[in-house]
Amino acid sequence: MIETMGLWVLEQAMHACKKWMAVEPEFSVSVNVSALQILKGDFQEKVKQRMDALAFPSKNLILELTESNTVGNMQIIQDMFDDLRSQGVRLAMDDFGTGYSTLENLKKGVSDVVKIDQAFVKDIQKSEFDVLFIQFIIAICHCVDIQVCLEGIETVEELDFVSDLELDYYQGYLFGKPVNEEEITKRLIEEKTMDE
Repeated sequence: MIETMGLWVLEQAMHACKKWMAVEPEFSVSVNVSALQILKGDFQEKVKQRMDALAFPSKNLILELTESNTVGNMQIIQDMFDDLRSQGVRLAMDDFGTGYSTLENLKKGVSDVVKIDQAFVKDIQKSEFDVLFIQFIIAICHCVDIQVCLEGIETVEELDFVSDLELDYYQGYLFGKPVNEEEITKRLIEEKTMDE
């Protein structure tokens, strides 16, 4: 049921995002997709159909693919995402660094954003390897115009430690735990009110 459930999740995310865009027009939503969905063959057409039906701007949609699931299927996936990217949809490679084809995926330019897995944050204050790995990925990605997000930031100390690494984004419980749609709307309205 991954295809049916995945498309339902995509629709729900776009419905919610449209409400958030009414408050903050540049708000984007990231939706995890499975390689199994993509390999069905008409994935990009179904995404486009749902965007059209909801009048959803493609620039506000980011599809996140776990790179460890893509081994052996990268050409099919790349073709599908090239088509979606030509429409303005962005692709994020999730859990980067934990699969088998990380550097090959960077070379092929499959994604717009690379999300470095939280495994490289857990011991970052004690692990020179983790720091060097993150710096290496940032340097390579920035050379080919790929943005980099570091996942798993949970403490102020971790954030302070990585704040000079020229990351584009941070993600983790330090910035907030999962909340429902209404709470996100409330927070966006509060932020907008504070800015005005």
